[in-house]
Amino acid sequence: MTIIELNKKLYPIPTSWNELSRKQLLGVTDVLYSYNDVDTTLLRLLKILTGMGWLRFFLTPAADKMEFFYLCYFLVNENGPTKNIITVHRDLHGPADDFNNITGDEFIFSEDHYFSFVNSEHKHVPALDQLVAILYRQAKPGYDLKKNPDGDARQIFNENICSYYAGTVIRDWKLNVKLAIFHWYQACREKMIAENPDVFAGGSGDPAKYGLLSVMRTIAETGIHGDFEKVQKMYVKMWMMELNEKVEEAKRIEESYKK
Repeated sequence: MTIIELNKKLYPIPTSWNELSRKQLLGVTDVLYSYNDVDTTLLRLLKILTGMGWLRFFLTPAADKMEFFYLCYFLVNENGPTKNIITVHRDLHGPADDFNNITGDEFIFSEDHYFSFVNSEHKHVPALDQLVAILYRQAKPGYDLKKNPDGDARQIFNENICSYYAGTVIRDWKLNVKLAIFHWYQACREKMIAENPDVFAGGSGDPAKYGLLSVMRTIAETGIHGDFEKVQKMYVKMWMMELNEKVEEAKRIEESYKK
């Protein structure tokens, strides 16, 4: 956070995506997917970050507002939040920050709908609904975060239930909520790619060396984490650890042949 003075008043301003409030995140999402010209976009973003009312913002000299445009650049130039700011929406619970409790099977189905939405240039809303339905699910019966150490209020992932919710519940959510969730997913995904360059070939975002389905087979072959079904329920971050270890093992074997 930083503090600025604008029109004789002090305002605390977030300096990263993860510092945004829920209200700010939804407002920013509206702006970024409205495709305005640059100046209009920056003006609207600055208003959201300051929280100024429309009248006060209108009466503030344009030059004074433009002086602080730079504070909005991170919203345009950087990936979205990796902190899940929308933890619950309409009684459906979202995942933890930074993919920390996304399981392998969740990730496989999420990726399918993620790419469908991206490849449609953000126009195929049913694919977005499916993605959100996978990530946001009903709470486990009687779940109490203080008494349940797994830290995940959501019911176990079930593709059929998620598909049902996508077509009956999620479809009625406001678009900016769904786009904000998509933006979070994309930011976490980009971070995971950056942190695991050997797994995601060349940083392109496609695990070309393995393929997502073969990832489970590759890990299950070791027997360390159990059979194929148990590997599906592993956290995807554990997948990354296992695959990185396999890459390192392959490098060690290659180096030994050179000697």
